[in-house]
Amino acid sequence: MVNRDRALFSTRVAAETEGDVTSKRDRQAADAVSWLIANGLLSAEKHARAIAMSQHSSDRMDLLLLKLNLVNEEHLARALSAACELPLIRRADLPAEAHFDGVLQTDYLRAQRIAPIRLQDGSIQLVMADPLNSETVSAVSLKTGVRVHPAVGVGSEIDGWVAASHTARQDTPATTSAEFADADFSDLQRLRDLAGGAPVIRWVDQLFESATAVGASDIHLEPSLRGLRARIRVDGQLREISAPDASLTEATISRIKILAKLDIAERRLPQDGRTRISIQGREIDLRIATSPTLHGEGAVIRILDKSTANLSLDYLGLAPDTVEKLRRSIRRPNGVTLVTGPTGSGKTTTLYSALRDVLTPELKFVSVEDPVEYQIEGVSQIQVKTSIDLTFAKALRSILRQDPDVLMIGEIRDRETATIAIGAALTGHQVLSTLHTNNAPATITRLMEMEVPEYLIASTLSSISAQRLVRNLCPHCAEPYQPSAMLLERLPGGAQLANSPFKRPKGCPACNGTGYRGRASIAEIMMISDDIRELILRRAPEKDVRKRAIDEGMTPLLQDGLRRAAAGQTSLDDVIRVAGLE
Repeated sequence: MVNRDRALFSTRVAAETEGDVTSKRDRQAADAVSWLIANGLLSAEKHARAIAMSQHSSDRMDLLLLKLNLVNEEHLARALSAACELPLIRRADLPAEAHFDGVLQTDYLRAQRIAPIRLQDGSIQLVMADPLNSETVSAVSLKTGVRVHPAVGVGSEIDGWVAASHTARQDTPATTSAEFADADFSDLQRLRDLAGGAPVIRWVDQLFESATAVGASDIHLEPSLRGLRARIRVDGQLREISAPDASLTEATISRIKILAKLDIAERRLPQDGRTRISIQGREIDLRIATSPTLHGEGAVIRILDKSTANLSLDYLGLAPDTVEKLRRSIRRPNGVTLVTGPTGSGKTTTLYSALRDVLTPELKFVSVEDPVEYQIEGVSQIQVKTSIDLTFAKALRSILRQDPDVLMIGEIRDRETATIAIGAALTGHQVLSTLHTNNAPATITRLMEMEVPEYLIASTLSSISAQRLVRNLCPHCAEPYQPSAMLLERLPGGAQLANSPFKRPKGCPACNGTGYRGRASIAEIMMISDDIRELILRRAPEKDVRKRAIDEGMTPLLQDGLRRAAAGQTSLDDVIRVAGLE
């Protein structure tokens, strides 16, 4: 029976092309959204907001609505049940004990948000928060060897069931051979032996030493059909380096996982860890994240060299007036100071520098971070741990009962965290945090999309700084350069810059032929004045807020970059690459 079911399942999957599956999935997701609208559970305004956000997201529309808190989980589950013509299973109908315990691991159930129920004919009814995830249905069928019938469940109810039904169970390597997933014991032992061999240890040690020597911020190890591709990021740019022999790809990743105390047997799910190494007397922290790819596991290693970290606002390269405004903002007795920008723009470093700037024994400082990148004496730092449900929001609620004066939040990711942060500012706390937006005025729009009331935004925000990192020209080889008249015409204030001492990269041994050494911040900082508060309360367009901020003295990001280029500190090309042309 099992073999026949597997054969039937394989035949059905083979008959459906990837395009057919995707098309059906998109159609059902659209039907679910239409159901929400038809039943009055999604307003036209919220739908339009989600459509606008979908231009910058790869999420399906139904999942995007949930992520933006525009619909709740129960309503979405009802919509998916109707769209997919699947039963809706509630928490009360889930069994007290888990089926296929040891075959389907707890972490897998939790990550996929699924609950398997054994049916009388030996098949499974798989209750899913996302019933459109056909890959999970296929994986569970292949793993258990029985037919799977999808059903719809409420995500939070499935989470509660997984936690309750697996409380007594401890997933340890000694429990069952299923723990090893796609690898048997002998394969794991072979990997351990290879990972502990001299060639792998030597290559990994040399990798860390060479990356640290050139000031790399992270290492990327990416498996492919031809072996392992190795790259390091220096001054924001990736460089290819020599890779180990293709036969040592798995062993190399396993060696790195062993260093970070990760489970080398688990190759299906992403894992995060950290370790500390010593290189030439310097303590180096490594933050390691592994993820499964088509050709095996890959790894990204973040290098945190404390000996080179200078956490000071004066060291960031910001313009003096920008530093003065930032200091004025963070030294207020209460309010929210936000640092924004894309990933890798130096937000966290600016936040640490700001925290160090106001650090005094008279005040209590607490931070919530994911992860804690640098340990700061005098600050109670809390590491977010989603594996035990210690989220930003839960940690913040606990912290506010500890009477902090200054609170640093690593990142505002959702409405709940934003609401708590702004609530803390309202009750007399100084709050420092980061947010992912492209410019300072756009942060207002982002907070409103999180459904934070405009009157709370207007009453609590002190300043918003948007920043990027530009590369510094190598002082040994940078050469004078006169940009073309056509380019200057496209730049704001280009006519006044014509006689500036511009320079461009050349390349020499000191900079490894790149023409650049190190990076510095450029930023635009918008102080929240009474006029801007009035615009926020009126939900004025972003362009109106930006115009008012510039009128009040905000230097736009591009112009701040041009300031550094005109002084010969960086190149025009790098400023345009980072800030873009207006």
